[in-house]
Amino acid sequence: MYSNTVHKPRYAELTPILDTVLDAVVVIGLDGIVVAWNSVAESIFGWFASEAIGKSLAELIVPPAHRGAHNGGIARLLTGAAPRVLNRLIEITALTADGREIPVELSITTSHTADGPLFIGFLRDITAKKAAEEALRRQASEAQLMFDVARMASAAESFEDALHDVLAAICQISRWSVGHAFLVTQGDPARLVSTSVWYEDKPGEAGPLRAATERIEFGIHVGLPGMILASGEPLWVADIIKEGNFPRASLGFRGAFGFPLKSRGRTIAILEFFAHTPTPPDDYHLLTVRILGEQMGRIFERRQREERERILLHELNHRVKNQFTVIQAIAMQTFRKASSLEEGLKAFTGRLQALAQAQNLMLASDWTAVELRKLIETAITGSGNTLDSFEISGPDLKVSANHSVAISLAVHELCTNSVKYGALSALEGTVQIFWTVDDGRQHVDFEWREEGGPAVSAPTRKGFGSTLLVSNLTHTLGADVLIDYPREGLIFRVHAPLPGVNEEP
Repeated sequence: MYSNTVHKPRYAELTPILDTVLDAVVVIGLDGIVVAWNSVAESIFGWFASEAIGKSLAELIVPPAHRGAHNGGIARLLTGAAPRVLNRLIEITALTADGREIPVELSITTSHTADGPLFIGFLRDITAKKAAEEALRRQASEAQLMFDVARMASAAESFEDALHDVLAAICQISRWSVGHAFLVTQGDPARLVSTSVWYEDKPGEAGPLRAATERIEFGIHVGLPGMILASGEPLWVADIIKEGNFPRASLGFRGAFGFPLKSRGRTIAILEFFAHTPTPPDDYHLLTVRILGEQMGRIFERRQREERERILLHELNHRVKNQFTVIQAIAMQTFRKASSLEEGLKAFTGRLQALAQAQNLMLASDWTAVELRKLIETAITGSGNTLDSFEISGPDLKVSANHSVAISLAVHELCTNSVKYGALSALEGTVQIFWTVDDGRQHVDFEWREEGGPAVSAPTRKGFGSTLLVSNLTHTLGADVLIDYPREGLIFRVHAPLPGVNEEP
């Protein structure tokens, strides 16, 4: 309750003097009651002097969080104790008449009168100063983040490592709890592939969210990443629970935002972030990540290109190490089936030439679109095999140059492994290759099935070849890859978007 104490009008003589001061001036007695209030205080706090004088300062401008300390200080003064904040400049917050809490600088001095000491507070509204400091802090954080992104993207050993480092940096600077990366399927720009790249402030806190993300197929307009993919713009969801198009709601998070990574105007990836509490949109933060997305997109596309080149070089090195084994297997198969030495030598020479031609075909940068069947047959013969042991069937499909390399590498790897360990290592061994297209012409299903070779069992560890088969097709075609090891022979299945396979150059 406001005090009803009536103060003598002699304090009114302070008003003309206080009105010459550029800061807000508030004068109180030992009881904490306002006795003077200048025009600047009226302007800053919204109370006229006639409203403020005679009222408790605590109830006028002291925020609830600080009232206990304020009232305790007044109580100490009444016991004769020395004030603790006298003649010091401090920063604190104060309330205005409309309930806003503003930052102020406060200094307090004392004046002794016949009625006892008066405490004179000089207050300056530093809202603009704080806003400028925050803007500078944000600019510094943005500059640091831009620098960190470039540094981490260059220093990371792989594209996935670079993504994880960037997610961590953004989460730590923005104080968001969880980050995740989607990649845009290269052959199908309307389809997103969830990566295994996540950042969690606390290990395991995104478990249900990760599981739900793996179950949902995200495309254009589907959920947060789908809406970002559709608009090509950053998106902020203040409260997930109130968002209708959010299939991963009620999983422990309330706030979310995301932004696209772009290169040459094309979205290549989407980063999304989650907070446990509802979080109002921050326009400055959205502007920052818009700029960041453009920079990161260029960096990451370069890293992806470097990663693909690294894989190709690694694959070439892998092939060189296996050449003697492959050539030996070719020689054994050729001469076992040949009816004469002359016939065997001729077939062996032809297969070595085909192997060399396949290497040239895979590495040719200007390779134009080819029929899928022709690509497969060339990869088979280039691996040193004849087509006699293969049954190949499927509708006519053309494959772009970029995807041809991935498919040719996969077929070549399958052939090499089969010659060394599978059906093609036996005289009676055969391989069935076939592909189908669904009725809506949205996806193609490819299958490699071996029979007649030695008994098969799952490998105890993954070599580079099997890793290449999965990662190269997954990242380049946006494909789902499955490898089975039944005793009768290896089965290799690929489910990929049709536009990614049927793309014209």
